[in-house]
Amino acid sequence: MTRICCAALVVLLAVLGSSCSDDDNPTGPTGNTVVIYADTNFRGNSRAMLGDASDLDDLPGCGGAGADWDDCISSIHVPNGWEVTVFEHDVYTGASATFTADVPDLHQQSGPCSGQWDDCISSIRLRQR
Repeated sequence: MTRICCAALVVLLAVLGSSCSDDDNPTGPTGNTVVIYADTNFRGNSRAMLGDASDLDDLPGCGGAGADWDDCISSIHVPNGWEVTVFEHDVYTGASATFTADVPDLHQQSGPCSGQWDDCISSIRLRQR
C-alpha cells in the first residue's frame, strides 16, 4: 500500500511541476489568461493572473528565493477582451496605465520610472471587456 501511495504522489508532483510556468517561454503567450513575465518578450519567470493584485509584494515567484513580483514585471500578455491597469504603487495608487493588448516590452511604454514602466509595477487590476 505504501508503494502505491508513493507512486501516486510522484505522479501528482510530476503533473503539478509540469504545469508551473517559471521557465522561459520561447513560443510566446497563449490562452485567455493575463500573464506577467519577469523579462521582455514574454520570457523568464511568469505568473498567470487570476484576479486583481493590490500588492505585488504578496505575490511570490519573480526571481530567486524570497523574491516577489513587486517592481519585477517586464512584459504582459493581455488576451483579447481583457484590459490590464497597472499602478506604480500598491493598493492601486500612483501613476497608472491601461493596456488592452500584449505588451512585449515595458521599457517602450512611457511611465513614471525613468520614463517607462519596466520593473515599475506594484499593483494590477484586471477587467474583462
